[in-house]
Amino acid sequence: MLRREYYDEKDDDFEEEEIKEPPGRRRSILGRILLFIIFLAVVLFCLYSVAVLKYISDVNTVETGERYEHGVQTMQDDDVRNILLIGTDTRSVSDKGRADTVILLTINSRTKELYVTSFMRDSYVDVPGYGFTKLNASYRYGGAELLMDTLEVNFKVDIDEYVYVNFDSFSKIVDAVGGIEITVTDAEAEGMKPPMAEQNDLLGNPRGTDYLSGGGTYTMNGNQALAYARLRYVGNADFQRTERQREVIRKIFEKAKDLSIGELDGFLSACASSVTTNMSKKDMYLLSLRLLPLMKYDFNELRIPCDDGYKGSMIDGQSVLEIDFDKNIELIKDKVYGE
Repeated sequence: MLRREYYDEKDDDFEEEEIKEPPGRRRSILGRILLFIIFLAVVLFCLYSVAVLKYISDVNTVETGERYEHGVQTMQDDDVRNILLIGTDTRSVSDKGRADTVILLTINSRTKELYVTSFMRDSYVDVPGYGFTKLNASYRYGGAELLMDTLEVNFKVDIDEYVYVNFDSFSKIVDAVGGIEITVTDAEAEGMKPPMAEQNDLLGNPRGTDYLSGGGTYTMNGNQALAYARLRYVGNADFQRTERQREVIRKIFEKAKDLSIGELDGFLSACASSVTTNMSKKDMYLLSLRLLPLMKYDFNELRIPCDDGYKGSMIDGQSVLEIDFDKNIELIKDKVYGE
């Protein structure tokens, strides 16, 4: 009896030793899992890079033209990146038409905020080499470069990059995101008809295409959203128009965050082929790596001049906005730069 118990205990010890896994083998399994995860991450990163570079290759890139040596000390911050958004009624960036939309897109990685700041076209500013005149004249005189220089001289913002969009490009971008929901009044619906008539001629649409029947909430297509963003003579003139432009940009941003992979592919393809920029392909790729974090940033809006930072005047027969530059610069410094 004692002998049997002895051998049973020995058998139990043997079985326990059998199920113990050698330390070296455990490390080997963990190593293989880690290598697989690294391999998978590299593959996904490569696939992402291929896709992004495909979009970037469709972007119309141009060299930055000659900049004016104005010598003005602009606001500098390594955490702040400014990109000027220029919307015009022209067919291409080489046509020096009117800059109907002048919006500064600011990425502040310190405050985790995105700012879209509208600069009103009738602002009476010092255009380098041309003296004081309306802000939108700077684009007609010297294109995107002079417009950037003008903003730097007058508002102390540092700008080296721009993105240019014309009527046709804007319409395609809104269509690619699936349209945007906008609520309009009866007056706005009626006021959209003249700009839409001009757009229909430019876009080759039949007369009366996309007219709204009256006030209400609509999922606007690109043609309608463009007319809404251009609407100037309903409400508080250009003040309300810049508000509409910022609203449209915000709606596009919000809609893009919820797109499926397939829809996002179409949207990014439309954006890439519809814009012109002086950003290098390398800079666009590096910016794309921040795309997901940027989608989580707070979205903020600003208009320059601010309500108490200007006065309306008639100068040389033109209605202009005389700017309190100190007040507006301080507002930009506080809000946009977060200082």
